[in-house]
Parts: sequence; C-alpha cells; structure tokens
Amino acid sequence: MKTRRQDVSEDALTISRQSSTSIDRRENSEAIPTDLIFEILLKLPAKSIARCRCVSKLWSSILLRPDFTELFLTRSSTLPQLLFSFEKTGELFFFTAPQIQNPDENSSLVSPSYHMKVPFDRTSQICGHIRGLLCLTHLRVLKGRKETVPMICNPSTGQALPLPKVKTRRVKVRSFLVYDPIEKQFKVLSMTWPCYGNGEKNCEEYQILTLGTQTLSWRMIDCCLPHHPAHDGICIDGCLYYQAMVGPLSGISTIVCFDVRSEKFSFVKKARGMVLYGQSALVNYEGRLGAIQSDELHGIITGQTRSLELWVLVDAEKHEWSRHVYALPPMWKNVVAEAELNIVGRTSTNEIVLSRHYSSVLSMFSTTIPRGTQS
Repeated sequence: MKTRRQDVSEDALTISRQSSTSIDRRENSEAIPTDLIFEILLKLPAKSIARCRCVSKLWSSILLRPDFTELFLTRSSTLPQLLFSFEKTGELFFFTAPQIQNPDENSSLVSPSYHMKVPFDRTSQICGHIRGLLCLTHLRVLKGRKETVPMICNPSTGQALPLPKVKTRRVKVRSFLVYDPIEKQFKVLSMTWPCYGNGEKNCEEYQILTLGTQTLSWRMIDCCLPHHPAHDGICIDGCLYYQAMVGPLSGISTIVCFDVRSEKFSFVKKARGMVLYGQSALVNYEGRLGAIQSDELHGIITGQTRSLELWVLVDAEKHEWSRHVYALPPMWKNVVAEAELNIVGRTSTNEIVLSRHYSSVLSMFSTTIPRGTQS
C-alpha cells in the first residue's frame, strides 16, 4: 500500500510530494516554483483568496506576503470596479460594478454586485477608502454601553475589523484612513474636539494608529496649526489632503496636507478665485491633487449647471494651481432633469462620477472631462 504526505518549505515557497513504499524508501520530490504558485492564486477572486487563507499555514503565509498583495492589487487595477454604498434601516450595504472603459462605445446598464453590510446609524461616518480597504465609524455595544469606534472593512472579501476606541475625553471624533506606499503601511488618523458652545472648535488632540502591528494602540502626534476638518479627504502618493477651517467661526478655509510617513502636517493655500463648497470633491487627477466644483451656488449640480471647474495642484510648496473648465453638453439638462447631484469622484478613465443628493434609489451619473480643457 502506498502512502503519500506533503512537505512544504515556507522560505522557498515550494510544495514537494514525497512517496514511499514498503519495498524501498525512494523519494520523488517535485518543487513548484514561487512564480507559478502566485500565478495560480492570482486567478482567484478576492473572496476566494480570503477563504484560502484558512486552508493551511503555508497558504496563509503566501497570501499575506506583501509582494503577493502588491501583485494582486496591480492585476486588479487592470479591471477597475466602482464601489457603491447604500444606507437603509440602520445598515450600510456595499456593492461594486465594473467600470466602463469606453463609455462612448458602451452605454448599456450595469448590474452591481452585493458584497456585505455593516451597522450604520446617523452618527456613523465613512472615513476614507484606499487600496480596497474602507474605514468607517461603527456603533457597538460593550458592557451595556454604546460607543463609536473606527472599523476597517474589505468589501471584496466581506471581512471587517473593529479598531480600538480612540483614547479621548472629547466628544467628537473625525478619522481618516491613509496609506504609506514606501513602508507599505496603513494608518488611521483621528482628531478630536469638544462639542459645547456655538460653532465648531479647533481639534485639540491628534492621534495615529498603525495597522498590521502586534498591538493596535493610539499614540498622540503634534500639529503645527490647530484646525477643524471640514470635509472628506483623499490620500494620494502617501499624502492625505482634506479641507479644513483654521479658526472657529473665522470662515477661513484651507487644504491640509498630512504626510503619512513622517506624520507631519502642512497647509496648501487655495488659488485666487477658488471657492470650495461642501459639495466640491477632492480627487486624484493623474497623481496630483484635484478639486472639482460646480458653477452653481453652494456647489450642488442640477440640470441648470452649465460647467464644472477642475483645479489641479501644480506645486504644493508654492501653492500653485492650474484651472480647467469643462462646459457640459446641451443634453445635460434632459439627462439630469430635476435631480440634485453631488460630485463623488473621478475614475481612471477621466470620468467625473456623481450621485443623487437625496434618493432611495441606487443611481449614478457620469460625464467625461476632455483632456487639455483649460481656461
């Protein structure tokens, strides 16, 4: 009778098959190259990758290697997906849909795929998304007490990880998910401020948490200029950008730049004539910070909107911006009708993505910015 066992070498990432018989103890070993193992696993979808981590310690070690993760994300970027979230009855639902590469040639309807849901109430916030991960605040009940804590989730795999509660006595917390491409580290930046009196106060505490460490814990960092984060941010090439107010009730707004690796703050002045509303969106424009806004009052986009403005940061140290203007086509009024839209972001194919301001229907609008359009 022939018995078979499998020996593995985690360092060389090879799988060897050894067979033995009662007559002789000859061994036959066949090694599978690392590159071939990677190619096999890279053909799996994200949810299957998550399940494969439970097969064995070897499989888990392969799938958790930084070089495998980097290669998987690089391959996935060739087939980009749009991520949707939809809130209903205290829960947030996540969907994805393929990003149309040639919108002028393909205008058919696309059916989104459902991935997961998480608890979400009126106090919860989405705190950023990058490289397939998403951070949001999550309301949980611990020992009979309700508390809001950050949570990291991966909609593609359906996994979620609650993070430690921010150590503070302040009432309000604002968090951002950031990524350092050099050290390949995810971090969460949180700011806290009191909630009393009139108006929004400057943040009094700035804390950082590094993911992937053995012990997840918050630590204090310094900020050179106290401010109050006003809107969502975006992480580009290791820098987090977000709009902020530099003084309570001052009405003076600026753009904050947080270097993820050095954990230092700096500030970028807006260009003359650059007015950013709450409905304006910070986007990644070909590796640079961009800001998209409407010509409408308060920034909401409607059927009456005639053009969109795109400001691109040319030099952060010199506070230098370039201005681009895109005139919407005549049919825009018929397409949008009575809807009120918010700017969601920009895709790699140079499309601006918009969604309804208030709606019980999951819907999306998009328009393409011609390259080189500039005032």
